[in-house]
Amino acid sequence: MANHGFLAVLPVLALSVALSGHPWAGSGLLLLVLVRVWTLHHRPTWLVTLLLLGLFGGYWLWRDHQLTQRQLPFDVARTMTATLRVQPDAVAVRGAMYYFVGQNSQTGERLTVRGVAKSAAELQTLQHLTRPTLWQVSGQVQGILPATNFNQFDGAAYWRHRGIVNTLKLTSVTHRTAAPLRWWGWFSDWWHGWRAWLIHYCERLPGALRVYALGLLPGAKAAETMTELQGMQRLGLLHLFAISGMHVALLLTAVEWVCVHLRIQREHWEWGMLLGLPAYFILAGSGSGVLRACLMRGVQLTGKRCQRPISTLDAWSMALLIGVFVNPGLLFELGSQLSYGLSLGLILLREESRAWRQGGLTLLGLPSLLTGVFQWHSLTLLANWAVVPLFPVLILPLTLVGTVLHPWLPVISRGCAWALQQFDAGLAWFARLPGNVPFGKPAWWVAWLWLAGTWWLFTRPPQHRRKWLIGLLASYGLVYGAIHLPLSGEVTYFDVGQGDSILIREPFNRRVSLIDTGGRLGFRQPDWVPKTPPSYAALRTNINYLKSRGLDHVDDLYLTHHDADHIGDLLAFLQELHVKRLLVPAGMEAEPAWQQKLAGKLPPVVPIKTGQALPLLVRHPDHAAPAENENSLALQGTFGGLNFLFMGDLDQAGERKMLAADAQLRTDVLKLGHHGSKTASAPEFIAQLRPRWAIISAGRQNRYGHPNAETLATLREQNVPAVSTQTSGMIRYTYRGAQGYWQTKLKGAHES
Repeated sequence: MANHGFLAVLPVLALSVALSGHPWAGSGLLLLVLVRVWTLHHRPTWLVTLLLLGLFGGYWLWRDHQLTQRQLPFDVARTMTATLRVQPDAVAVRGAMYYFVGQNSQTGERLTVRGVAKSAAELQTLQHLTRPTLWQVSGQVQGILPATNFNQFDGAAYWRHRGIVNTLKLTSVTHRTAAPLRWWGWFSDWWHGWRAWLIHYCERLPGALRVYALGLLPGAKAAETMTELQGMQRLGLLHLFAISGMHVALLLTAVEWVCVHLRIQREHWEWGMLLGLPAYFILAGSGSGVLRACLMRGVQLTGKRCQRPISTLDAWSMALLIGVFVNPGLLFELGSQLSYGLSLGLILLREESRAWRQGGLTLLGLPSLLTGVFQWHSLTLLANWAVVPLFPVLILPLTLVGTVLHPWLPVISRGCAWALQQFDAGLAWFARLPGNVPFGKPAWWVAWLWLAGTWWLFTRPPQHRRKWLIGLLASYGLVYGAIHLPLSGEVTYFDVGQGDSILIREPFNRRVSLIDTGGRLGFRQPDWVPKTPPSYAALRTNINYLKSRGLDHVDDLYLTHHDADHIGDLLAFLQELHVKRLLVPAGMEAEPAWQQKLAGKLPPVVPIKTGQALPLLVRHPDHAAPAENENSLALQGTFGGLNFLFMGDLDQAGERKMLAADAQLRTDVLKLGHHGSKTASAPEFIAQLRPRWAIISAGRQNRYGHPNAETLATLREQNVPAVSTQTSGMIRYTYRGAQGYWQTKLKGAHES
């Protein structure tokens, strides 16, 4: 019956695929699974399958209809005044910024909310909430912005899967009061309060212990998590801990061991554990890995108490059903894929030898990792073999001992923190060894075929697997080659908000050039704002995209001038990628201010000026000067049968210099200077260039009013169509030879 129960789940999964992003693939998969269930000739399984399809499909369609009616446009903000109910553990503070998910008390709608603390007292209040509160607020509400760059994390889809479609940016908070406990939600409120207390407690722990305790106990993330756990992340080990739910199973096993050795009657502690699992689910952060682990243990305990034992596979199947019922997009999220996929692998491969089981788990997790993070370390298998056994005997005990004893024996707590830090340092050293493979993002259907091929491999007898394994690994090699030696090139304008960043990649990746990195303009914070580790938007936008294309280097990185919205994320590029050389406008190489921020990590810096071909032709500047807007680089090149001109932040005076230097200057595609400001794009400049398209890179609802109405009027008068990252997201021209086509992330594809 275990296999029949497992098969009854598969049609529901296929339906979730069809309704959550891949309608044709999901429908085809659903048809195949239904045919397989029918061939079983097992009437109960067939009836259960149809019942589940009806229940889940009906609920998902109704839910999607409700969310669609509630969703606001993401590009139009509306003023909103409301009373929000906020759980104390929902508020995350980073510097003066804070974020949470709140519920509108009038409508019951849940929204993501972001705001800025106005004083040290307000910040202190936010950091010490311990019970639900009611906030009287005003702000701007709009739909959640979807991914605006290709291969970027899609926050709108993530939150929609959780029943949230709108976001609120606070402009004022007039009052905060303690919320009355709801009689129907007192249990949830109580445990959210305890989780808030646990988070505050863990945040006071020293060093690496704070990172581990926050991640493994309340399921929260410390500000320095990605810095502290960099080695673990590069080796692909993070999912084995906080994401996969391994720590949950170990903690529950430890509780069981204590109860047995205290001679508590099995019936009592099993009922106690069963009733305590919902509380622990809230206390541990309610993540997908925690949900799976708690559900599996709860299902099996319920079966035991009802004298109807439930197999591990059936428990997994029921946990998955509940998981996709709560989150229809569960199969499209990396954490859920790894948690459910690897736990299923442990169940089905339990009879295999250790070597085959470890290899099988690696192959099962690899498609998800490549699709989600685009790289894999060849030492991951060795790291798993060495580190995973240490988790229950070293990492978790050190975390628990250091956390529990901190108030009474802080010296032991500091010792545990030191030991965990040494462990992290060892992993970081190991991760720096040669072997990291910048694979790139495979197509989704390729990842599915790899998963199917892996399961097929393990249905073969061990003595017959070698040829199938060689074939599977060969398919990875072929896909790697296709990603790294593409037949097409591209010119891509990233959506980096209020900034610039442009990729020029030639066919077969012969040369990879980048013009500017993007970045945020910095504003001095009051002294009461706590310092936080630097964050770079490039890691989510242009660096993320380069890695998704299998690129780990940039041959030429042009910095048009020294403004932060153009070069602010340079340090992230130097840390994450191999940059062979920087090309800057003549005079910028002598400026110490921007170099000092990089702490001596600069590759060779080449000053350039008019007339040089690198291979982009430099059109401006013609002399060395400080790298202000008026000295910005202007670059020109031809790709895919079109001529492109990139203007940086060059002003109208610089444009007139370019016209004077070349009276025959023309271009097909013009990236407007200074984000479409009226200080650039002079009418005579546009008239002479006669571009077929104008590209504008500017932030949504930016404080500068870019692009300016005068600039847009100039383009209309010259009959030049304009495309902006504000409304279209990433703008990409993909070409082969002298032919190509345009794509925008938010508005589809167009032929050139």
